[in-house]
Amino acid sequence: MTRLRHAALAAAFLGFAAAPAWAQATAPATPAPATNLDSKPGTLSDKLSDTNGVIKPTGNVDPEMHKAAPQAGTMPVIKPGAVAPGTAK
Repeated sequence: MTRLRHAALAAAFLGFAAAPAWAQATAPATPAPATNLDSKPGTLSDKLSDTNGVIKPTGNVDPEMHKAAPQAGTMPVIKPGAVAPGTAK
């Protein structure tokens, strides 16, 4: 009886250990959006050099986006030593 109990316990343990692997699904394959570098000939380094390192998507990326992106450079910068130690939250 103890052998059967040990075998059942081992089978249950292995079954529960494999359950998370069964639950995982593979992500659907979605193509990457087109960029302004796709149509240019040459190496990727040459393409990035021509655009100063800025990759821009082609066309209208998200027609439902109504709010413009925030202006760059508006992040406040706190210099080292400007705040006493232990006061920052």
